[in-house]
Amino acid sequence: MPLCNLSQCLNTLPPEAAVGCFSVYNLESLLAVVAAAEAEGKPAVASLDGHDLGHGKFGPLAHAALFMARNAVVPVAVHLNHGRSLAGIREALELGLPTVMFDGSGLAMEENVRLTREAGELAHEAGAEIEGEYGPLLVQFEDLPSVLDFLERTKVDFLAFSVPKGLPHSEYSERISLLAELAVRTPASVVLHGASRLPEDLLLQALRQGVRKINVHTQILRALARGIRRGQSRESAENPLVWLEAAAEEVQCVVRERIRLYSGLSGP
Repeated sequence: MPLCNLSQCLNTLPPEAAVGCFSVYNLESLLAVVAAAEAEGKPAVASLDGHDLGHGKFGPLAHAALFMARNAVVPVAVHLNHGRSLAGIREALELGLPTVMFDGSGLAMEENVRLTREAGELAHEAGAEIEGEYGPLLVQFEDLPSVLDFLERTKVDFLAFSVPKGLPHSEYSERISLLAELAVRTPASVVLHGASRLPEDLLLQALRQGVRKINVHTQILRALARGIRRGQSRESAENPLVWLEAAAEEVQCVVRERIRLYSGLSGP
């Protein structure tokens, strides 16, 4: 089907559902993500990491992902995750990615705003969508004006927050509840990074509060490692192709489970 952007993926889902954005590192993980989405009959995002830009790996994997997305029977978007330079944004756009992320969350706020705005201008000129990262989940209601100012000045289509490490369940819940205020004040869709730190009940709460895209990175890495170990334990373990096959199977299982969760098809 035609190549989709993030908004087109979301248009196929109900309001209290999110699209899963799944990190892909090689052909096996890419094939597993697309196969899982097709098996579930739901959209998905194949996420290519900005760390791979400039190392010769990004282009070939991007071309493979775009090919798979165009030939999938469900909407699949191809996304640049954590792009940290305007040169990287340009490279991804020149390759034809329909959605890119500029991550300036490690910079001073004014620099984050400036570069995210410039990245957004590049993306919109290319007909693509832009995701920007504000920083960690909000701590208090008084933080909202700062976020709304970030949105107004950057014009991002998707607004990302990272989930901090090591907070108690109650504090995670309080921070997630603040996202509902954003959902009614801005058309930008909210994104969660680092969501592997949240149990299922908090992920479902995030969906109810308006989160529309959830990145999946750690679970994919763990699935790949688990599959390789399982492949090495088989009788034909001397053949590394068996390891890759087992790794793809594990990734597909994880992606299917996450798609069901984010679509509201599992949990209470």
